[in-house]
Amino acid sequence: MLAIGAGYLASRKLGARAPGPRVPTFARIASFVGRRHRIIVIFWVLLLVVSFPLFQQLSQVITSTTSGGQSTTSQSAKAQALMAQEFPHPQANTSTIILLQGNDVTNNATKRFTIDLEERLLAPGVLNGVENVTTVYSLERTLLLVYFLQTGDSYSMAQLHANQTLWAFTLSTYPLQIPSEILRNFISPSKDAMIILVDFSKSPGSFGSADTDPILKNVITIRDIISQLKASDGGPTQTYVTGDLATTADSSLGSHADLSLIEPVTIGAILVLVGLFFLAIVTPFVPLGTIGMALVIAEGGLFLIGKYIIPIGDTTTTFLFTIMLGVGTDYAIFLMARYREERVEGRDRAQAVQTSVTWSGESIATSATTVIIAFGAMTISSFTLLRAIGFGLGFGVLIALLVSLTLIPSLILMAGDRVFWPISGRRFERYAARARKRRSDRPGYFRRAASFSVKRPVLVLGLALLVSLPAIYITLTGSTSYDFSAGLTQAESVHGITALEQSFGAGQIGPTQVIIQFPGIILANGNLSRVSADSIEKLSQGIGNLSNVREVTGPTRPNGILVDATNMTSLTQEQKLAVLGSIGRDNRTGMLTVLFNEEPFTPNSLDTVSKIRNLVVNLQSSDPSLAQDTILVGGASASTLDFANETISQFNTMRVITVVAIFFVLLVVLGSYPLAMTGILSIGLSITWAYAATLLFFNHVLQSGVLFIIPLVLFLLLYGIGMDYNIFILTRIREEAQRGKETHQAVVDAVDRTGGIITALALILAGALGSLLLSSNRLLQGFGFAIGLAVILDAMVVRTYLVPAGMSLLGRRAWWGPNRLRRVRFEKNNEASAKASEETIDPAATSSRS
Repeated sequence: MLAIGAGYLASRKLGARAPGPRVPTFARIASFVGRRHRIIVIFWVLLLVVSFPLFQQLSQVITSTTSGGQSTTSQSAKAQALMAQEFPHPQANTSTIILLQGNDVTNNATKRFTIDLEERLLAPGVLNGVENVTTVYSLERTLLLVYFLQTGDSYSMAQLHANQTLWAFTLSTYPLQIPSEILRNFISPSKDAMIILVDFSKSPGSFGSADTDPILKNVITIRDIISQLKASDGGPTQTYVTGDLATTADSSLGSHADLSLIEPVTIGAILVLVGLFFLAIVTPFVPLGTIGMALVIAEGGLFLIGKYIIPIGDTTTTFLFTIMLGVGTDYAIFLMARYREERVEGRDRAQAVQTSVTWSGESIATSATTVIIAFGAMTISSFTLLRAIGFGLGFGVLIALLVSLTLIPSLILMAGDRVFWPISGRRFERYAARARKRRSDRPGYFRRAASFSVKRPVLVLGLALLVSLPAIYITLTGSTSYDFSAGLTQAESVHGITALEQSFGAGQIGPTQVIIQFPGIILANGNLSRVSADSIEKLSQGIGNLSNVREVTGPTRPNGILVDATNMTSLTQEQKLAVLGSIGRDNRTGMLTVLFNEEPFTPNSLDTVSKIRNLVVNLQSSDPSLAQDTILVGGASASTLDFANETISQFNTMRVITVVAIFFVLLVVLGSYPLAMTGILSIGLSITWAYAATLLFFNHVLQSGVLFIIPLVLFLLLYGIGMDYNIFILTRIREEAQRGKETHQAVVDAVDRTGGIITALALILAGALGSLLLSSNRLLQGFGFAIGLAVILDAMVVRTYLVPAGMSLLGRRAWWGPNRLRRVRFEKNNEASAKASEETIDPAATSSRS
């Protein structure tokens, strides 16, 4: 909004008067900073003091999640809500799975370990909110207890006899055997794996963290107890604590570990790169310190956002750190570099600050506006992960912009050239003389690159097209992953899920539920009604015939095998319990549990969910008995499919909003249709190249896969962040053209003047974002690689070669735009234009005269 308003006000002035380098709004900001720089410093210090207590409380509103969030309007969300209402047992995120592995998990050593573990976990005060620990031995104990009570034992004697029998026999020799259909849920067919279930009375809080949330802390406690027992008792060769609860805890622990690694690497990279660019010791600490202050203020505001607006995920805080340090440092350094350039040209401190804020201020404000637009577009998503990223990062970039426009120039006015120490005082004067001489002696790399592109634009653009064709093919055909939890590649819970799939079958993890709610009661006198049984079986049979479906259980198939649930007296006790367990508390809701052959997050499994939903629609349209029923498909696969479909649909809207909004911002600031389109299309090239490289690297080199959400978010992030360098170069070209230079000469001079600083900024931003590759989370790794590479490509290739080539082809047509917004008018500068055009032929001569 700041950039749009500033550009509009400037365009009104420039449209009616002779053109010139006057940008009233930012000139006024520069004047205000010059007059009130001490007050500005005091204001930011006070704001830091106020924000610090809120910053310290941020962890209280941070939530850990391994999914994209849940939309309340999706079919899977409605199914989950109905399940929670009618089937109290299958509540999400309230249980942990302990997996034991060994050569034979039914041996006595594993039995001793399992019974001791159950006793330790159920001891008072050990676990918070523990409700039950279910093992094959706790089930056997219950059977024996009932048996001995029926023989006439008192309860205490029945317990004693049950425990004695439990220790005296093995699973295969107990006098009372656990039904095989139940036992197979706990012991793998090859007897090399055993499952223990730990149920809790509630799920973690909305802002759960493994360090603070009592339910998530249980995961750490369970792992500690298992380690102690293995050290003392031996037992299974391998153990895993896994499941949704453990994955959430591992996500939280991984996020904290990532930040502890990413923070020093990011800060160190910025210190080294900025120090090398400025050849100074003090300079790196100015942008790093001020943006660090902005980060504290932003995270203080993030606490308020998380408390009153939307839960903030730990992924958002990791992103915020790297984005603010990368982007914010870029803004600060760009302004400081322009100040140094003005000082080298001989202007005094006040004049240098005035010019820096006037021209660079507009560039970084425009750049920040595009970033905020891109992040702001995410806030329209129905998923909390994306909304939180949009709110958090948009707010953080706004704070970084305000700090760069006001606090940085205020500090420069107070410290002067000492910010470049040890190159200050007389050393700075000698440095300025050498810089002027070096520029006049020999054109640098960026001037030569721009001159080459201006002279051979067709060759440069043709090569870009040649590279883009295979990149486009890769982006359109590359495969992506839908498994968010698998992104935690080093987490014990994820390794445990893999081991579960190998031992019990991939479909056993994350089954799909089909909820059928009938208009009337389906259970009368203990029996299932004939009409409801026929409807349920027809649906079960249709689902069971699908290629990826391994088993369907429900009221008519309690153990996957068809029974007559309309006559419950013909069923065994276990079958009766299974039938009743798949009927809701209102006696008119039934639940089918569908196991797939593949794991729940493969494209084939998601496609199977779509087939089930299509089957439901067809049956309801053709079968009157199902027409009035409410049938919902939920579960892990369905939730992921709904998230993917809704996200893709919403991102299409976000893309349009982002591109259109950024186009109008560029149009207002640059006053040119072709330049605005150049900025949009050039970023599209960077995105295509970077995403193609990401697919190749992660799919074929690391073989870890690329999450489907990465290209979607990458589009928005790069149209915001990646637009920085295009804006920096395009606004500088416009500035040179407003001084009366022909377009070709303006391009060459602008690239020459900004080449070094923009390349340095790109390396700094790429270093900051590239530190995300150190994360244990594949989502952050993908973003770090793709964004870092795109930034380098944009600065080194797009801005250095493609933009000058495109401007060369356009010539004066590059400045065509609405009359009121046009910033360059050559008809009033014919003499100067002609002269500048002649100089384009010999860039070295031009440099020597400067």
